[in-house]
Amino acid sequence: MNEFVVRARKAPTRADDFLAAVGKEGHVEYLAQIFNNTLFVSKGHRENVILTFVLEDSKDYSRAITVRGDQLGSLAGTTEADILDLLAGSLRLAEGLAKEAVIVTPEGIIVQAISFEHLVKERLETQQVYLLDKKGADVRQQDFEENAVFLLTDHIPMPRKTFKSLKRQGVANISLGPIMLHASQCVVLIQNELDRQL
Repeated sequence: MNEFVVRARKAPTRADDFLAAVGKEGHVEYLAQIFNNTLFVSKGHRENVILTFVLEDSKDYSRAITVRGDQLGSLAGTTEADILDLLAGSLRLAEGLAKEAVIVTPEGIIVQAISFEHLVKERLETQQVYLLDKKGADVRQQDFEENAVFLLTDHIPMPRKTFKSLKRQGVANISLGPIMLHASQCVVLIQNELDRQL
């Protein structure tokens, strides 16, 4: 299963703060677009995809919210408000979570108290990890391994320091073209390339 990891630097980890961030600096509404574009297709959803949001605006530990397509349960709906409520409900259940502790919600969503850097380090142990970069290798020239991981960011660009650190750790840079796109658009283009390689 391929995984998309989205770093959301200004997205709050407390449920009420998360919902209050809609339309504000955190722009958590972007996460609902990414959720829908990553997991849903016409008349169904992708069972071979994992989506992980790493929310970093926290007073204790970042929260990684993971949704597995093969374990996606019944949802109340797929509107922006429905998805944001689903994510907020997961955060509410994870309040006070100890470092690296994990919970699974009734909807099958996994929440872990873990930093973006630590999560990426874990993935690098067993998977090829790719980071979007305009100067990276053309996505159309790549033969992706099964279970590839794709790193994206929300509306806030990845800090240069993090960018360089990821490269040193073995993360490969790929490009979707010369124009900077929204993460919700990038996931569609990447999955289209993966679909065409099957």
